[in-house]
Amino acid sequence: LGVKGKIDRAREFYEQARVELKKITWPTRKETVNTGVAVLILVVVMALFLGLVDLGLARLIEFILA
Repeated sequence: LGVKGKIDRAREFYEQARVELKKITWPTRKETVNTGVAVLILVVVMALFLGLVDLGLARLIEFILA
């Protein structure tokens, strides 16, 4: 492929990408906020859970080794 061929392929790829992006159904602001809040809540819950598991295992190991 020459330079012209590569440019033509890049242009075709760009056009196809634009067509595909127009087909996307983007979430509404409300859906995005709700999903973001759900993710944050899940992250906090998982962090607390893993922190408690870590604390419990640390105390168990300390008890076994002491």
